[in-house]
Amino acid sequence: MMEIDMTAIQAIVAPPLHGEELIGLTPWESRALAAIVDAAEAGRLAPTADELQATVGCDSVSTTVNIVQRLEKRGLIRVERYQRSRRIFVVSTGKATAPVNNKTPHWRTLPRPRSLPVPALPHLRQRSPDLAAEIIRAAHKEGMRIDDFIAELVWAGWRARGAGVG
Repeated sequence: MMEIDMTAIQAIVAPPLHGEELIGLTPWESRALAAIVDAAEAGRLAPTADELQATVGCDSVSTTVNIVQRLEKRGLIRVERYQRSRRIFVVSTGKATAPVNNKTPHWRTLPRPRSLPVPALPHLRQRSPDLAAEIIRAAHKEGMRIDDFIAELVWAGWRARGAGVG
């Protein structure tokens, strides 16, 4: 478990915020914020959900995702989300965790393609059952609806075609 000096975090965060914004933070939120501030101060990468889970002491990784969203909603942090990582800015100090290596945008942040044809799943199954099954598995792995995943594939293929790839 990562050791966090809570006195140091209060010294860093409380003066610029005058303490008002910290009132009402749960112990888990306080620990998560402390880990984020510590990483930003040290210039390290943002703590992963697993690292925050160990620091906070909760049972579920999804809890840490919700904690980060609550800290962001309160205006204590700002998060840049990427496909496989994130960079977190501490609003009160202006400091940020280390820049990420892979800046591929998270699929949720990309504009959804409009007016692109999306082949129906039965049509894909009829044409190539194995490929349809592979697409379904990939969509589930990415946590996307199948029609959204197929639309992303169409969009990526169209962009690649326009770039002269393939």
